[in-house]
Amino acid sequence: MTVLRRRPLTVLRKMDFCIGAAVVAVAAAATGATHHAATGRAIQARQVVQAAADQLTYGAVSAAWTQMKLGNPGPLATISHGVALPYLATHEEADAVILTFAGHGGTCVDLVSQPATNAVRTRRC
Repeated sequence: MTVLRRRPLTVLRKMDFCIGAAVVAVAAAATGATHHAATGRAIQARQVVQAAADQLTYGAVSAAWTQMKLGNPGPLATISHGVALPYLATHEEADAVILTFAGHGGTCVDLVSQPATNAVRTRRC
């Protein structure tokens, strides 16, 4: 007959602690990797729109928006196709024309074109 020996409670607690610590370490590493990848994609999306903002003038964006309102979407389509992100919409705020693109993870990236300068902003969609 085989006799089962009981392990002392301290051994089980140490083993539970080690397993728990390993699970926490793996979860933290996975979360960190996901966060860094998501952050990297958000930065890349912003850089894509910033590159377009640096090349465009307010006059070109404003003229394209005016043509869109007059029923000619061609000029605005040309501008939006020049950005390697999905185009969502265009609207006006005061003297700014804002083109919105879909970023990653539920973010929007706005190209804000104003007479003085173009800017880029990110926000939750």
